[in-house]
Amino acid sequence: MPSKKSKTFTDQFEELERIVSELEEEEDLDAGLKKFERGLALSKELKAQLKNVENKIENMKKDAEDLEEHI
Repeated sequence: MPSKKSKTFTDQFEELERIVSELEEEEDLDAGLKKFERGLALSKELKAQLKNVENKIENMKKDAEDLEEHI
């Protein structure tokens, strides 16, 4: 469930790491399933954020190369 305050990439990654650690010791199936679902949602969000950053970097590199060609 998203919070009112947006979490940073690092905060989300740390939460995912905690969930993974907890899942390794979880014995309650229902609690484990909820943690697993949250982990999947975090993983999907983190992957999307990384892809967004990757695209921005590629665009900046292209812009820099285009600029060099015109100098």
